[in-house]
Amino acid sequence: MAHVQKIDSGRWRARYRTPDGAHRSRTFARRVDAEKYLASIETAKVRGEWYDPARAKVTIEQWAKDWLTTRTDLRPSSLAKVESVTRMHVIPAFGKRQLGTISNAEIRAWVGSLMESGLSASTTRKCVFALRQMLDAAIADRRLTVNPALSVPLPAERSKEQQFLDRDEVDALLRVFDPRFRVVVLLGVYGGLRWGEMVGLRRSRIDVLRSRITIAETATEVNGKPMFGEPKTEKSRRVIPIPRRIMAEIAEHLQDNVAADVNTLVLATRTGGPLSRSSFGRDFWEPALKRAGMSGLRIHDLRHTFCSLLISSGADPKQVSVWAGHSSTAFTLDRYTHVYEAQADEVLDRLDAMLSADSARPSNVRQIRGA
Repeated sequence: MAHVQKIDSGRWRARYRTPDGAHRSRTFARRVDAEKYLASIETAKVRGEWYDPARAKVTIEQWAKDWLTTRTDLRPSSLAKVESVTRMHVIPAFGKRQLGTISNAEIRAWVGSLMESGLSASTTRKCVFALRQMLDAAIADRRLTVNPALSVPLPAERSKEQQFLDRDEVDALLRVFDPRFRVVVLLGVYGGLRWGEMVGLRRSRIDVLRSRITIAETATEVNGKPMFGEPKTEKSRRVIPIPRRIMAEIAEHLQDNVAADVNTLVLATRTGGPLSRSSFGRDFWEPALKRAGMSGLRIHDLRHTFCSLLISSGADPKQVSVWAGHSSTAFTLDRYTHVYEAQADEVLDRLDAMLSADSARPSNVRQIRGA
């Protein structure tokens, strides 16, 4: 039972029991302050808002270590990214501090220092999100009552400029690409596959007769090691129709470069292992761009070209969203608004042509003559 007790020094001790039965106390100079404190404790316990201040004394470094081991909800690649920003940025700034001692003002200042150091807006945001999530976990564990990492202004993340290839540029790139890996261009431009989807693609997922590719597995690099798993979202799991002429070229690649085993990777090193993005870029992608006279093109821009080609061919946003594996049609419209706007004149031209054809037709209304 909570009560206030006078102690020998003329001070007052507020004693109470925690929800788990442990005894706690705090000393005050005045009885009224001790009574107010106990009233706030009892109110917090009734509302389920009580926390044990003693449990907030754990350091951020130790809490981060414990918290990361519980993140079973994250894919290995995502967990590796959270671990990285925590180790490189959160721990150096707050690692020795206790959970209950960090203020919102300090976190705001930290964000400013990260940006001043040259860290990108994207990475800075990831740092704050990691800190915010681990403090949320501390609240759920009754170690904190508020999260000081909330309401922290974050730098805007600039979208990377999209590049689109036209048909001539695609053909030029295909002509100079290493024959073993020109299928990367075909899968990106005419299938819209992400890099992880290309690297995780197996022979069994390509249906040459139906001209379809099924995306059911992706490959990611975690600490330099390849890991295979299911697509990140349900929308990413999809079946993509491939133009038949392009599928014929993909079939040639399978015949010339891929073993007959259905589980063989479509893109692999000479030893059969999955491709590394960094080594592929260094040994094949960048040299091909140089030979083609292109610069600054990313592998992901092949996917942007795919979406642009679909839109130009008259595909509606829903089709583009489904085939590209976007999270929603709204995302497709937002990302490719400028491409759809560029098609406005063509739509108007077709509408004008239709109206002109209608005006040239003879009227079907018969003239009624008087008797």
